[in-house]
Amino acid sequence: MSRLKQNVKSLIEFFGLGEAVDKSRFYIQYFLKKKHITAFKNAHPDVPFPSPFMIYETFRLDYQRYYTSGKEDAADIYDEVKPFIELEQKAILDWGCGPGRIIRHFPAIVPSAQFYASDYNEQYIQWCQQHLTAIQFKQNQLSPPIPLPSSSIDFAYAISIFTHLSEAKHFEWMNEIHRLLKPGGVFYFTVHGDITTQNLMGEELENYNKGLLVERGNVKEGYRMFAAYHPTAFIEKLVSGKFEILKHKKGVAKSWGLEQDVWIVKKIAK
Repeated sequence: MSRLKQNVKSLIEFFGLGEAVDKSRFYIQYFLKKKHITAFKNAHPDVPFPSPFMIYETFRLDYQRYYTSGKEDAADIYDEVKPFIELEQKAILDWGCGPGRIIRHFPAIVPSAQFYASDYNEQYIQWCQQHLTAIQFKQNQLSPPIPLPSSSIDFAYAISIFTHLSEAKHFEWMNEIHRLLKPGGVFYFTVHGDITTQNLMGEELENYNKGLLVERGNVKEGYRMFAAYHPTAFIEKLVSGKFEILKHKKGVAKSWGLEQDVWIVKKIAK
C-alpha cells in the first residue's frame, strides 16, 4: 500500500469515518458490477448466493471469486492439515464462517465428517441455516463461547478472524478453541504477518518489531476495518502452554495482494 494511501486511511480511521466510507465504497462497486453479478447468478440458478453486501463485507464483491476461491481454500486447508490429522469421520468447525464461503465446500471433500460453523453476525448465520443445510450453524457473540460442548471438535479453522480482534479477545478466543478441541485436536488459522508490515507506519512498525500486537481501531471490533497485525513472538505467546506449533507458513506478496501467515497448532494432551 502506498504511503499516501496509508496516510489517508489513517485519517479516515482517526476521525471514525471507517464504516461510512466503507459503505460508500460498497455502493459504488455494486453499481459498477451489478450487470456482471446478475449475469453470474443467472448462469448458476441452482447455487445459493448471499446478498452482495454480505459478500463484500466478508470477502470482496466478486461472485465468481467468492465461489471458486471458497472451493480452492477448502481444498488447500484440507491438503495443508492432512500431514497432521485425518479428517474423515471427524468433527470440523469453521469459526468466523461469514456467509459460508469456505465451509459450504467441505462436505464434498470429506463426506464422512460432521460440520459445524459459527459467526457473530446474526444475518450470516440465518442465511447459512436456510441455504447450507449440510452444516450445523451456531451464532456466537464477539466474546466466547460458541454453543458447543467442550472437547467436541477434532479440527477447527479460522480464516482472517484474529485479524479483526483486540489483544484481549485473542486470548479469550484461543482459550475457547482450546476448550472446544479434543486432546490432540488441530487448529488452523491465518493472521497478518511480516509481509503485511509494509502497511504499518512509525510507532506501529516499532511495536511490531518489538513483538507486540498492533491494533488499528476507531471502528467496531470484529468489523472488517478493525485490523490487527501479528508478529511471530506474539503468536508464540498466544499459544504457549496450550498448543504445540506444528507449522508456520509465512505469507508472501501475491498478484491480488499480501497473503496472510498460516499457523497450524495442536492442543496439548494432558
